[in-house]
Amino acid sequence: MRNVLSIIIGAEEQKDFADFMYGLCAEEGNFYLKNDIWLKWRQWCLEHDKSTGIMENSRTAQFLKKLNELLIVEGLILLMHRYERGKIRLYRMSSNCDHMQEISISRYFDYKDAYVLGNLPAANRDTLEIDFMPFYDYSPSVRTIKNVGNGISFLNKHLSSRMFHKSEEWGEKLFDFLKLHKIDGQQLLVNPAILQTRNDCIVAMEKTLNILETHDLETPYATLERDMKINGFEPGWGYNAGRIIETMELLKGLFYEPRSDILEEFISRVPMISKVAILSPHGWFGQENVLGKPDTGGQVIYILDQVRALEKYLMEEYELAGITVEPRIIVLTRLIPNAGDTTCNQPKEDIIGTDHAYILRIPFYDDNGNILQDWISRFKIWPYLDRYAADCEHELLGQLGGRPDLVVGNYSDGNLVATLLADRLKVTQCTIAHALEKTKYLFSDLYWDNMEQDYHFSCQYTADLIAMNKSDFIITSTYQEIAGTAERMGQYESYQYYTMPGLYQVINGINLFSPKFNVVPPGVDEANYFPYYQADKRTESRTQHWEKRLFHEVSPDIHGHLLEPDKPPVFSMARLDRIKNITGLVEAFGMDPELRKQCNLVIAAGTIHMEESGDVEERNEIEKMYMLIEKYQLGGHMRWLPSIPKQETGEVYRIIADKAGMFVQPALFEAFGLTVLEAMQCGVPTFGPIFGGPSEIIVNKESGILMNTSKPEMMAGDIRAFLAICEKDPDYWRMISENGITRVRERFTWEKYSDKLIRLTKLYGFWRFAESEEGMIRMSRYCDLFYHLFLKPKSKSVLMAS
Repeated sequence: MRNVLSIIIGAEEQKDFADFMYGLCAEEGNFYLKNDIWLKWRQWCLEHDKSTGIMENSRTAQFLKKLNELLIVEGLILLMHRYERGKIRLYRMSSNCDHMQEISISRYFDYKDAYVLGNLPAANRDTLEIDFMPFYDYSPSVRTIKNVGNGISFLNKHLSSRMFHKSEEWGEKLFDFLKLHKIDGQQLLVNPAILQTRNDCIVAMEKTLNILETHDLETPYATLERDMKINGFEPGWGYNAGRIIETMELLKGLFYEPRSDILEEFISRVPMISKVAILSPHGWFGQENVLGKPDTGGQVIYILDQVRALEKYLMEEYELAGITVEPRIIVLTRLIPNAGDTTCNQPKEDIIGTDHAYILRIPFYDDNGNILQDWISRFKIWPYLDRYAADCEHELLGQLGGRPDLVVGNYSDGNLVATLLADRLKVTQCTIAHALEKTKYLFSDLYWDNMEQDYHFSCQYTADLIAMNKSDFIITSTYQEIAGTAERMGQYESYQYYTMPGLYQVINGINLFSPKFNVVPPGVDEANYFPYYQADKRTESRTQHWEKRLFHEVSPDIHGHLLEPDKPPVFSMARLDRIKNITGLVEAFGMDPELRKQCNLVIAAGTIHMEESGDVEERNEIEKMYMLIEKYQLGGHMRWLPSIPKQETGEVYRIIADKAGMFVQPALFEAFGLTVLEAMQCGVPTFGPIFGGPSEIIVNKESGILMNTSKPEMMAGDIRAFLAICEKDPDYWRMISENGITRVRERFTWEKYSDKLIRLTKLYGFWRFAESEEGMIRMSRYCDLFYHLFLKPKSKSVLMAS
């Protein structure tokens, strides 16, 4: 095998590189991640009096900066080189560090398996290998990593190119696609009994356009209906003559000179989405008294706001199309009989702020057919989802009177159920991960077996693979969610290649360059979240109530008091779990005397009573909270409240802004960060983690502050630095506040979100009809085998473990 060492490092640096690696070899059995490797290199350079240029800019340094992991096993050094986002090379280096060769993914994973399992020979080839890439042959691929996440634009160009080069064939496909559309039994757009071919349609359009041009552009459809129908055109082209002419001219353009912008605009006008099913089985899904409960947070807020925005958008769309339709959106979640003070035991609940949308709750059943009575952790619901999907199908068909037009999954469990439903009903599927756990729990793939009792990642990661590969399209809130950054691997990127020793090796888990990926950031509810200085929108009694509760009230559900309640508050609000890192913020505040001197800390998270929590991770965090409060003597400096009802959070943010406070989101990793958007919209200077979505929301030190949340002292330093600038420059707080409001208004709105989601649904529906369905069948069969032969049997182990 070719020695690539001199090619990568260069002959002049080869000795330094070998000496560095040789030193690591002395530490047999070690596994180094990206930051560890870089720290080791810097330490080595300092010990050997190397210049800053060599340390930072040499070819060795540039190579080491892009190493994602380094493993020493069986006297060899194994390296994963992420030379650009979405692409890796794997190397094996000899023990004397003079020879390095590229090796296959399978071989690399054999060594990793041997490292974990110990007694497994590195040459073992009995491992199950999973590879989805051969089944992407039906799909074009995005060429460059910078264009990943803009699948709709790529696909528009691809389809319009196909139409241009095969105009007769594709024109017929487009016409056949138009003939499909009906709503509640009403034929839309074209009458197939009159217009049977593309050419029929073209001739009829010319006649109809001549008639329409004799009318005023504002002439309503009702006046034009008779002439339209005589020529073979049904409702759906527009609400007046002007809109109908525009839509027909777009179709003519596609028939004669197809372009990507024309294709997107025309398909977006086709009235084809009126029934939507949204899946979110886990947690406590409701509209009151649920936020802060285990497994219940931003996803619930996201979906409720999403539904309100989608219904409004669809109603406006049908009005523009000249059709009277009541869009139906159903959120399917789990019914929990022992629901406490929530509504999670109600089978049906109308969604506030909508006309036709509601929550439909369907129970989980055990093997004996009994309804499960209590909440179950999201990590332990896998045995129930197969039957749950079948029950959802039955209920949906009954509620909607037929199939939905779109099925949207949320998180791993909802995406799996959406996959099963979309398969059975033959409808378009959208996947929304919210947060893929694989990047949140370090080494959760490599040491999955050690975590299986509590987390069952063997089921979850398998479900993720099935859902993301079968889905028609995937939407993410940020680009990083897909492909990460130059320094950090993306959530979906982490599913490309990994091994779960003793279970299977994923040779290629997802095609990161597939056009199915689209970045579609959500917005905020502007009725609830508006700037603190808009006094005319605020209610004095409500403000007084929350000021008292946040800073003064003595209550059995609140821990702590404030000696100086007028000091600026550092405020945070999240679920009480390890990843949200509320305890990290408490420690940052507690360990820094200057922060305690200048500010108060106000936390709204979970519950202060251990006996009220049934979640192991939350109970651990509650115990840690009390330990930190005692350790740093935070009495008089900190208040700990239970989770705040969603409808009240906007006013709480505004009160924090009234007091010149700040909002801190201290998560170790945050996939997006809805609370970041909400706080910014209310005018609170907002701190978010550099790890994940907030780095695409906040422009650092302009519209907020990005901070390293991995260590409490680093968080404390960032907050202290902000306060120091504010002390020197009284306008700095206001500048960050105003820029945050502007940033949200310009970039993150539910109106833009709804438009993009519906456009995606229509375009991917057309692509599936016209080109991809046959190829997707092969992918579907592969996933079905994986589901029925692996995931279903594996999910039974969850019950056994419980």
